[in-house]
Amino acid sequence: MQSSTSFETSGSVRTEYLDLSHQIENGMTYFPGDPKPDIAPADAPPPWRVTQLHIGTHVGTHIDAASHFIPHGKTISQYPLERFLLPGIVVPVPGRNDDGPIGVHAFERYLTALPEHGALLIRTGWDDYWKTERYLRHPYLTRETTQLLVGSGVSIVGIDALNVDSTAQGTDHAHAALLGNDILIVENLTRLHQLLPGVVYQFSFLPLALSGLDGSPIRAIAWHTGGEDPAQSKGHSRIPQNSTDVHRGEAV
Repeated sequence: MQSSTSFETSGSVRTEYLDLSHQIENGMTYFPGDPKPDIAPADAPPPWRVTQLHIGTHVGTHIDAASHFIPHGKTISQYPLERFLLPGIVVPVPGRNDDGPIGVHAFERYLTALPEHGALLIRTGWDDYWKTERYLRHPYLTRETTQLLVGSGVSIVGIDALNVDSTAQGTDHAHAALLGNDILIVENLTRLHQLLPGVVYQFSFLPLALSGLDGSPIRAIAWHTGGEDPAQSKGHSRIPQNSTDVHRGEAV
């Protein structure tokens, strides 16, 4: 498997790039009812190789445009590039039950660290169940939490699960509120444990150049530009160290 990290050195500053994306491949998890990913060799004369892809716009790690749910909403090609390149933070919400609600208290303590018009990524740990049936029974955002995020000024909300809504219950309130307020959604992130809670990282969620469509697979990448490894910095987080309590099974 491809490494999840890479490095670039400029002078004395070493930047680590962290891959937060699932690989697109046959047998991968996909949303029930969406096109089943099918990757197969296409006809090509030797020694040339060409591969044909049959995938949906929301396959793997992907971003939702407003038109995914909002009638006459923006398509993925109508957003400027800077919408997909932005600072942001990760918020851990560990210990959730299957199809468990994620309530407002999990976020309130972190919102002071959120950059203006930044990204907020939710780490549930549910990517551990990728390629299993349990992945479909992921935690989800409550209505109250969704409204809190809408009021926070966030530009992108991401999660390491299949859906910000409940797939098991078939809800759509999170998509309606977020996309309806020009907040983009990134789903099926992975390896968010690489990022320290409350620390500001830079993110890239660039979509493919798909004209007029409702979303796109992405290669989600994070990096830290402070010139210092945040894991080695004593003052790496603006969040109190005792704020990572696990509230198992509660809508907090």
